[in-house]
Amino acid sequence: MTPRKFLETIVRPNVDDFHTHFADLRHAHNAISALDALAAHIYVWATTNNPPAVASSGDDNDYRRDLAARNQNFSLLRDIAKAQKHVHLLRGKPQISRADQIISRPIEYGEGDFGEGHFGGVEQMIVEIDANTFSYVENVIDDAIRFLEAEMEAINA
Repeated sequence: MTPRKFLETIVRPNVDDFHTHFADLRHAHNAISALDALAAHIYVWATTNNPPAVASSGDDNDYRRDLAARNQNFSLLRDIAKAQKHVHLLRGKPQISRADQIISRPIEYGEGDFGEGHFGGVEQMIVEIDANTFSYVENVIDDAIRFLEAEMEAINA
């Protein structure tokens, strides 16, 4: 399956479902996992169709690392995907180290950044980076998908 086909068939429906159910861990997990997998699809496609685009990456994990170095939200998404898969991350320096840092809770007025997330104290998925810092999972996903789409465009995938 080409990266574009994977994007349209798997990623977008999962992301759309998450936007509809923005407080649901299952929908968040599916969207995150699909986006993380899209990076692997791009890498595998490029090894055959545009080898110079991935020449510095030995495998899809290296490719994800290279992408993460270029985009903060993709970096966070990659760490969330790893935490979802492994539950507790012990190696490297991930931004989060545990799957239970991805939670659904209401964000009260003044708690989040202006213009981000859903207002009115509704429950929504966040990732708690540390005791005083969180990111809205929707923002992480939306930025990561834009980043991967731009990457696909840049390498003609």
